[in-house]
Parts: sequence; C-alpha cells; structure tokens
Amino acid sequence: MRILILQFVPDVRGRPLPRFEPQLGTLGALLRLRDHELGLIALTRYDQAALKAALARYLPQLIYADVSAVCIDAARRTLQYVAEHEFVPVVAGGQFPTVDPSAALSLPAVQAVAIGEPDASLVTYLERMKDPAVGQVVSGVWLRDEQGLARPDLPALVEDLDSLPFPERDLFNYADVVRQTGQIEIAVGRGCPQSCAYCINDWVESLYEEKGSWTRRRSPGNIVDEIDLLRNRYVGTRSVRFLDHAFALDRTWIEAFLPAYRAEIDLPFRCHLRANALDADLARHLAQAGCRWADVELVSGSDFVRNEIFDMELSGEQIDASMSALHAAGISARVVVYLGSPYESEASLDETVALLARLKPASVDVRTYFPWPGTRAAETARDHGWIHPRGEEQYHRGQCGINMPACRPDVVAAYVRRLQHEFPAAVGEPWWRRWTHFGR
Repeated sequence: MRILILQFVPDVRGRPLPRFEPQLGTLGALLRLRDHELGLIALTRYDQAALKAALARYLPQLIYADVSAVCIDAARRTLQYVAEHEFVPVVAGGQFPTVDPSAALSLPAVQAVAIGEPDASLVTYLERMKDPAVGQVVSGVWLRDEQGLARPDLPALVEDLDSLPFPERDLFNYADVVRQTGQIEIAVGRGCPQSCAYCINDWVESLYEEKGSWTRRRSPGNIVDEIDLLRNRYVGTRSVRFLDHAFALDRTWIEAFLPAYRAEIDLPFRCHLRANALDADLARHLAQAGCRWADVELVSGSDFVRNEIFDMELSGEQIDASMSALHAAGISARVVVYLGSPYESEASLDETVALLARLKPASVDVRTYFPWPGTRAAETARDHGWIHPRGEEQYHRGQCGINMPACRPDVVAAYVRRLQHEFPAAVGEPWWRRWTHFGR
C-alpha cells in the first residue's frame, strides 16, 4: 500500500523539518518491513501547494496524519482539502488523537484514529485494510462504521523495546539533518516515572494501566549498535543527542550504559537531566562518558509554581545542588523556564529572573507557557477560565496561552523580552548550531 504520512508539527526555532520523532520513525520501519511504500511531508500550517505536490508525487492509497495538539487547525484545513478533492482514506495518530480521540475522529476524511503507541495497533489495522472481509476492529484503533463508533481497548505495551526495528530516518531527510547539525538523535526508552503536571505522561500512562511496564528502556548494547550504525551511515556525525527526559533516572541502567557508550562510541553527547535526581557522582560519571551539555527543566523560580502547580517535586536546594554538580563536572547547562504559567504573578516572574541571575547557566530557553491538552496544568487553567480564546494562534506566535487577571499576556511578554536581553544565549543562533560548535 502507498501511504503518505502528514506530520503536523509546530515550527521550533532552529529545528529542521521534517522533524525526526522516534515513535513515528519506528512505525515507519515496521510499515516498510511489511512492504508498504512510504512518503512523508511535515506541515506547520495549511500549505495547499506542498500538499498537492506530495499527493501528486506519492499517489497515496492511504494518508496517515500524525497530529500535534497545537496543529489541529492546520490538520483540519489540510484534511478538508483531502476530503473535497482526493477521496483518500485518512487514519490519524499522535498526540492529539491520543488525548482526544473523539475530536480527532471528527476531522475531515478521518476514518480511524490510533491511540497511544501505534506499533502493534496501527500496523495490524493497515494490514487488515487489505482484506475488509477480516474485519477492521483492532485494539487501540477507534473507528466509525455502519454499526457506529467502535472504541476497542488498548493492546499491551511493547515491553521488549529491543524487539522493535531501529527507527526509519530517511523519511525525515536525515542525512540533511546531520549535515546541518553534526549530531544524531537517539531515544533510549519509552515512558517516564515522573508525573509533572505540564506533561501528558501521566495521562497516557493511565491509559495503559495493567497493560505492562510503563517505563521501559532498550538494552545498552542495542543502543550502542544503533549509534554505531548511524554514525557510519551519516557522514559528518560529531555528537549524539539523547532525547529522553528520563534518560538518567534509572541508576542501574545508566551505570551499565555509560561504560558501554564510552568504550564503543566515545562521542560527545547531550541529554536531559532532572534536577531532583542529579548528584555530583552521577554528573561526574556522565562527564567521563562524554556528556558535554545538559538540558535541565527548572520551569520557574517560584517554589509554588514548580511544586503546587506543576508537581515537579523539585526544591530550591535540589536546584542549587544539581547545578553545582554540573558545573563541577564541566557539563554546560541549558536551563528551560516557562513564563505565564497558571497562578503566575509578577512576584513569581521576578523569582524566576532572580534564580537565573544567581545560577548563571550557559544558556536559557525562555518559553511562554502553553496549556497542552491532556495535562493537569491545562485542566487547572480551564477550570478557572484562563485558557486564551486564540490558544493555538498564541502558541505559534510565541505568546502566552492563558490569560489571567493577575498576569496578562502583555506582562509575560515584557518579562520574556527582559530575559532575552539579560541572557543573550537564549536567542540568536539555533541551539543545534551552538551545540555543533561546542561538540567540535
């Protein structure tokens, strides 16, 4: 079957498009193994010319729409064109269908939605489409037919991640990505043991209750094999970026992985680290294995916002200790903060400014808060009537997604400009170019 993948993703400064996403890449690899012909385009907005060109090039028999929760309007307008002009069946998956499958089914031309991890459910569904007599009700795939709405339960989680093929990358023009950035991106696992209220992790975990272990990791050998394959395949590889926010949360696993990585790969790498699970010993071992840059989500200088609103379980003392550990180990920190969160005030914004001024991280990623659907923080904002009526538009303009009487979006925007002035590393060159220079 000829399948065209429409990847609806927001435009993030400096990130090449199409954007490599490990689960979408794994799905692509599984489909290729079953002899499906694949094409992919990434859309951040409705682009009729790009859509028509892709349809003419790939002549799809089916469209798979991978929809981010902040690209619903782009998906709706694009699929409306498909419904009116192409008459090609559409299956949707990704973040938005997982959070709100009923709404995803209402998008034009969508006949089914895959919820959660699509490895087993979507592959099985597409195989059954070849023979309608078999029936198309598949675990994890909602659909409407002449009997009405079918909402089958989710299948068990894939617990042995080593059993999955390495993600397909050529769909994402990955050779160009490596030429631009000098780095390859690796996912070491799925799921996260933490439950921050700005993330949909706990939402999706609840969908899989009693269906297997939620936090899973590939074996160190499997990861090393993929990295070795990729650096030989993509000329210009100089560094590795580990994508998982839970990368270093399992001490037993990380203690087995780091020596294997250093012995077999020995490239500088970048990873996410959690400030409430980082000490001097871990930082030292990371640095010895090649860690040169760490992304650390501190989110806010306000203890109330961090812990009461976002449930991060992160104290000021832990922040100071973790940043000191990184500094002592020679690892540069890129700190992530959100401005304009629920219950934000000018006082809490001042606390964030003061925290950054005291820590002096190598780089600051200043983000205006957006209430991602399916998160507890978004539910808090919705319960209080704070959701901005032009939420998606606000996100793509880089402006605050909620509107509170105590902290209007224009106030948040003023603080964003202030931080960008006081921390020049937060703007300017894309992060990947700074990392490329750093990794040389």
